[in-house]
Amino acid sequence: MLKGNNVKQSKLCFRLRAHLKTRTAKGLRPLVQSLAAVGLILGILGCSPPPKVPEICVIKAGTVCVSKTEFGEELDLKLTAYPYDLKDRPMAYNQMVLDLVAVISDETVLLAGAAENGVKTTAKIVDQAEAEFKKDYPEDSFEQMLLENAIPYRVWKRRLKKDLTIQRFLKDRLVNNQEISPGDMIAFYDAYRKQVGTGNTADIDEGRLVEMLRLEKSQAAYDNWIASLKTAYPVSIDKAVLAEFLVNQSLTKKNTPNQD
Repeated sequence: MLKGNNVKQSKLCFRLRAHLKTRTAKGLRPLVQSLAAVGLILGILGCSPPPKVPEICVIKAGTVCVSKTEFGEELDLKLTAYPYDLKDRPMAYNQMVLDLVAVISDETVLLAGAAENGVKTTAKIVDQAEAEFKKDYPEDSFEQMLLENAIPYRVWKRRLKKDLTIQRFLKDRLVNNQEISPGDMIAFYDAYRKQVGTGNTADIDEGRLVEMLRLEKSQAAYDNWIASLKTAYPVSIDKAVLAEFLVNQSLTKKNTPNQD
């Protein structure tokens, strides 16, 4: 008897979900009107939600996953800078895809490091950066720029958040950790005097100078620093999924970075 009731309950759950799906297809207003009632019945019957489809990661490092959908959107974004007929040249097109893989792989390592070290970019920070960015685009020219370049606003904003997170992580963990010695300062002042032909350095802001020297040292230290991060957060690439983005759907181990 109990088994029969479970079968009936499962069928009823299926029908209720089908009803909900049908109402969604007919429009949002009928859905809103029936949502509460259907939700209540599902809860009473103990109907569990349908299982989530596992996210397919094209590129992964640490806890950061670049999904198939996200990679496709990044590829579309990159394609806006190339001729429309690039796919007619398979070798050039595939190389462009692999170049994108290399760039996103490095970004994913940086984002994994940021996540591990608690570097977060809040919605408020993103909104402030967006407002600052839009100052260079009066009236609706920002929206026009996105439209003309076929860039979805959602993708642009996701890219902005990633860039801000990476910038903060680089500043916190690389730039600010560069030690500036008195010798570094003296060497700069000597070079400055030779360049401008005067001994007057009063117009140089010392705080700005320290920041500039740290940036220079960071550039020199970057390769070793990112290499250590790649060791801590190794990149895995799903070759089978990545091959779907190539013209001839083939992928060789030779030209794919950091594969599984």
